[in-house]
Amino acid sequence: MLFEALFRNEPLENPATPLSGETADMDRIFGSDVHVTPETSMKLAAVYACIYVLSSNLAQMPLHVMRKTNNLVEPARDHPLFYLIHDEPNIWQTSYKWRELKQRHILGWGNGYSWIKRDRRGQVSSIDSCMPWETTLLKTGGRYTYGVYNEEGAFAVSPDDMIHIRALGNNQKMGLSPILQHAETIGMGMSGQKYTESFFGGNARPAGIVSVKGELNKDGWARLKEMWQKASLALRSQENKTMLLPADLDYKALTVSPVDAQLIDMLKINRSMIAGIFNVPAHMINDLEKATFSNITQQAIQFVRYSMMPWVANWEQELNRRLFTRSERAAGYYIRFNLAGLLRGTPQERAQFYHFAITDGWMSRNEARAFEDMNPVKGLDEMLVSVNAANPANSFNTDKTNEDKTDE
Repeated sequence: MLFEALFRNEPLENPATPLSGETADMDRIFGSDVHVTPETSMKLAAVYACIYVLSSNLAQMPLHVMRKTNNLVEPARDHPLFYLIHDEPNIWQTSYKWRELKQRHILGWGNGYSWIKRDRRGQVSSIDSCMPWETTLLKTGGRYTYGVYNEEGAFAVSPDDMIHIRALGNNQKMGLSPILQHAETIGMGMSGQKYTESFFGGNARPAGIVSVKGELNKDGWARLKEMWQKASLALRSQENKTMLLPADLDYKALTVSPVDAQLIDMLKINRSMIAGIFNVPAHMINDLEKATFSNITQQAIQFVRYSMMPWVANWEQELNRRLFTRSERAAGYYIRFNLAGLLRGTPQERAQFYHFAITDGWMSRNEARAFEDMNPVKGLDEMLVSVNAANPANSFNTDKTNEDKTDE
């Protein structure tokens, strides 16, 4: 009965409690107040910025089902999967929000799960998001099964029906959470942020010390407190005024310690370390101290090449092997992200690119117009070749033909 329920995707009557190797790590505590988890770490600006940059950039790239037949590559708009991954994978999410959420889960928990639901004919009808804290990998009877425990019940899902995109891991089955692997670094930033808040909020620290020359009795201390409170209330509405103290009192202001003065530098270092953990250039999270107008374009290219391309390859390979059958892959169907949107460049750079592409003869003018979302114009489909790039043999044959015609 258990195996029948497992592979019919039916609810389990008495599901086992999901186990995860990272459950213990979720309870790491730094000091007494800083709790580092994928949820609490998002309160740190650098972590939120890195996750948002990677998730939003992966989600905004167009995702298409393509088909390659012989030497022709074109979008397979007639395939049932095209609408699901390009527009609406399920009733709750658009393609953008689905990919953004899954990448957020991968960067936070190390694993992103999506349940492929099929109709009676075996075709994919929807791709539902599964929360990583509600999904686990179970081994039952020598077979691995994904257990999904959500508000609708407990379900067992075959690995063939689960899109499982992993972060860097120790084995072939599960990915590790980048946040939990670097909890000490992120915890240091959260501690610094909390200390900064308490420091500027006062932190119950005196701004100065009042010393008394001689001894004070109980009545004298009461009178001193009363006069100090009255003087403080009088100065609240008048900033930068001098406070008058009774005789035999001396006030000494406290200065900021060198440790407190270096707090901002420590936060900057922590921000750079977090950007390095997620492999995000510093300027992408608004850290522009070392950025210049001359290197921003080069850094943007490096971001696409070294930060986004590994995730794009990870997504494409997992989607291809789970969404297509072997016969469909043999027929030339595959899924591809279009990175052109991230590499568009400035208008001047695009104009130079189109100029060389057209004059070198591997792009027509209408194809260039299509990249700029412009309608084709009649007569611009002809391929042009510059004189310097023309084939010398063809030029020689043309000149010889013209000479023969002249002699005749």
